[in-house]
Amino acid sequence: MALELISFSRHFTTYLDILTTKQRRSITPGVLYLKVAMRVSSSKRPQRRAGSALPIIFVSLLALNFVIFVVNVWVFLPKPADKSISVPIRQKKPHRPDPSAQKKPHRPDPSAQKKPHRPDPSAAVLRDAIYNSRDKVIPYDLVPKILHQSDSFHGVVHQLPSIPARRRMIPNTTPQNGDPYVPLDAVNNLDYFLGSREKAIEEHQPLYLYNPMLLPLDDQVLSSTILDDLSIDQNHAAYIGVYRVSNFANCHGPGLGLPKTYSNFLGLALLDQELNVVKDPVSGQYIDAVIDINRHLWEARWSPKRRLKMHIRPKQFMQDCQIIPARSGEREKSTQLVLICNEHGTPIQLKLSSSTSTTPDENEDNYISFTNKYGNGLQLIAQQQPNLIVYAGKNLHYFSNKNQSFLEIWPGGPHEVAVLNFTKYPYVDREGMAGFEQIEQIKALKTEPNATFITKTDVKLYRNRTMLIDRDSGSTCCVKIKWKAHDSDKERELLLGFSHRKTMQNPKFYAYSYVSRVYAFEPNAPFDIVARSGFFCLGFATDNEKNVSQNEQVRGAADKHKLKLWKEVFKECPRIHFVTGITEKYGDEETVIISYGVNDCYPRMIEVSKEFLVSLLKPL
Repeated sequence: MALELISFSRHFTTYLDILTTKQRRSITPGVLYLKVAMRVSSSKRPQRRAGSALPIIFVSLLALNFVIFVVNVWVFLPKPADKSISVPIRQKKPHRPDPSAQKKPHRPDPSAQKKPHRPDPSAAVLRDAIYNSRDKVIPYDLVPKILHQSDSFHGVVHQLPSIPARRRMIPNTTPQNGDPYVPLDAVNNLDYFLGSREKAIEEHQPLYLYNPMLLPLDDQVLSSTILDDLSIDQNHAAYIGVYRVSNFANCHGPGLGLPKTYSNFLGLALLDQELNVVKDPVSGQYIDAVIDINRHLWEARWSPKRRLKMHIRPKQFMQDCQIIPARSGEREKSTQLVLICNEHGTPIQLKLSSSTSTTPDENEDNYISFTNKYGNGLQLIAQQQPNLIVYAGKNLHYFSNKNQSFLEIWPGGPHEVAVLNFTKYPYVDREGMAGFEQIEQIKALKTEPNATFITKTDVKLYRNRTMLIDRDSGSTCCVKIKWKAHDSDKERELLLGFSHRKTMQNPKFYAYSYVSRVYAFEPNAPFDIVARSGFFCLGFATDNEKNVSQNEQVRGAADKHKLKLWKEVFKECPRIHFVTGITEKYGDEETVIISYGVNDCYPRMIEVSKEFLVSLLKPL
């Protein structure tokens, strides 16, 4: 028996010796077995008879096999507690595209680009300034002051490249080819401002760009039919930009009247993820357009009163416009775009001018293919004539929930919402109707909460009344936010929008001044308001934005006209700021892009975290 133990000990010692070498991880169990056997057989040991040695060898090998198995399990398999070890995944073979298939432009997936949420330091500064301040009256320009000091803050001021130089205020003191004379100080010169908009030649009247909005080209919301019409090889467009273009502006302050040839145009552009106007990769031209939409509709003999009364010249029914994706409960994605201008809605197709897609020929008598006044990169087609939604309405804003469409009529006092199906035309059947009676309207039931902070017009009255109009008007709606009430740990989803008020007509020297607020409401009927902020403003363009912008008005008189109430000037506030758009940033659901006009003179878009906006609604 002693010999058997000696033999087993020799095998086991040899195995451990081999196992502890540096190459142990590269030795398979089979190779290890042979090495042990060879080393043991080559060593010197007492001679024995073959017959008596066989049982000992057999038992030794069985024991050795068991030990090898146990040690292999211990050495080679990962420990369950070691989370740093990952199991290798079999790599998929690279996809080889079918060369016969038509190559489509790459469209990044917004969900794949989502960034991890990081606390916004400016939100903490805002909360401290509002809710921990000894001064309970918050200045209107607190928001722009904090935003402009933020390192993560980003803003942009656009100009549509297709607008020719002759219709801008680019200095031209030696004009040629019939172009107008433009002085060096044109953007600051009031006399030139007033005189230029009355020039006999329309093409010499300057055009101004303001009141923008964005529609993200999100493949989670829009169908491939819409996206393919706007697909560009390699240069991915992330947004449709919509602008008001007009020969009327308030760059030198309000109250200067309208031009005799008052005209409004529709501005369109494709923007990339950094909010730059996209270029066509073939022609190198920017993809934007300016459309004289009111004249086209007039020429098509369209009138809100169904051609019963046509005007001598085009009326400016279409001013501030937005493009929305029509949604219905039957489809997850929108297959129809709708243009809403003031109180009118129109189903449209928007495509690249180079697109080969065709428009269905049904109801073609009602189709209006708009000719661009400037720019040739985009083609707009109205698939029906405009439908009057609300008589004498304004500031109407679309939102959807669970694929059902709604139109916000009033953001407060109380909150009023209409149920409209924008996938079926007409949206409102006006036959025999004088108003809005036959449309389902929903009014909030709960009393609106108090504002989260107070401002000067709340505490200082003019002839025993506030200087602001009595009811909020809509600015833009809506984005989703996460909300947790102060008395609950349960988080839920709300919708957030902007509303505004302007000052009363008297006293006149304070008239036409605007302030905004944010509000949050339940996404389901009756859409009760949950929280409302106090009033604030959004600011002027920063110096960096002025340096890089191609819009000359951003360096002109517009920034000199500031909000002034009760002899106090709020230096960071324009006298007029008008919010016209809010949307989530492409690929970043924690950040929104707010679009607004500054003194009816230039457009501005800024990126702001949702956390910052929610901080205006509560101190937590």
